Amino acid sequence: MAGVLVKVTECEPLPDYRLRVKCSDGAVGVFDMSGYLNRGVFRALRSPGVFNSVRLVFGVPTWPGDIDIAAERVRSDMMPL
Repeated sequence: MAGVLVKVTECEPLPDYRLRVKCSDGAVGVFDMSGYLNRGVFRALRSPGVFNSVRLVFGVPTWPGDIDIAAERVRSDMMPL
């Protein structure tokens, strides 16, 4: 996949700060955000209401306040379904 940009094409919040995602390469899985919630701007996502407001912006999971997580990180660290 070197040199290929991956985008997240579907993103759904799940319990326990996880995201069910589908990527542009067809991979489907669950990405666990819980390990990020004590780091910098991601602290705001500890509020379930904020976490559940995730939207895709140009293929990147994004939350209010310009908080986002790189699609490449999501793809590399997600657990396949």
